Amino acid sequence: NAYNYRDDMISVLLMGVDYMSEKSHWKNGMISNGGNSDVLALVILNTTTFDFSILYIPRDTMADVLATDEAGNYIDTVYTNISTAHSYGDGKEVSCELTADAVSRLLFSVPITRYAALKFDAIYKISDILGGLTITFDKDYSNINPSYTEGTTVTMSGWQLQRFIVYRDKSQTESAYERGVRDMLVLKALFDQCKNKIAEEPTVVLDIMSELGSYLTTNLDVREISYLAQNIGKMDFSSDTVIKLPGEVRMGETYAEFYPDKDWLHDFVANTFCEKIS
Repeated sequence: NAYNYRDDMISVLLMGVDYMSEKSHWKNGMISNGGNSDVLALVILNTTTFDFSILYIPRDTMADVLATDEAGNYIDTVYTNISTAHSYGDGKEVSCELTADAVSRLLFSVPITRYAALKFDAIYKISDILGGLTITFDKDYSNINPSYTEGTTVTMSGWQLQRFIVYRDKSQTESAYERGVRDMLVLKALFDQCKNKIAEEPTVVLDIMSELGSYLTTNLDVREISYLAQNIGKMDFSSDTVIKLPGEVRMGETYAEFYPDKDWLHDFVANTFCEKIS
């Protein structure tokens, strides 16, 4: 079948970046110093209906990643963990562009031109801005905290939020995947808590972004941010908003590796971003 890209769909790649306290490390002449994008979520918005979905891409997803040398020159395309795409760059715009390229390759070359990356250290800043983040647990998380039982609502401090986000049981192969699922729950809480404030006064979002300062890297301009803010009241983050990329987790030599279902991905791209040419 022949397809055209739909002109009423826009997408923004969200990244949560963890630097793991290393300045840089080398492997086979390639530099890695930009921090890993441990959270990857592609927001897909229909600008006609303002329905949106979020494709959750596990950090361990195996994909083609562009690797560079210390000067930023292309060396090789490496089939590796997609979260490392961000590390081959400057930790800012170049890293984001490399990650967007890797996600685009994963999605059969779907154009991904907008991104927003937030450093892990911003957790405390976000908590301060919002006065804590209120989360209702969709299932039992008492392995992290005995009070985090299914259906319970808790307002988390920065420290509690950090613990909830980063917790991993490294003895479990799917621990990183489950961490990402929790990140989507945090994303929903952020959206719900900010939505009413922004809908009442859209310029609030610019104030929030200004406060995040160096923690945030984005190529969304003021016009695009204002457009999203002005229409946020039409958007709903439901239980069906997050789409989990199906696939299989296998243990690699050192780390878990997630192999996505490529047939599912192909159909998802065709049905979401494209329309058949009659």
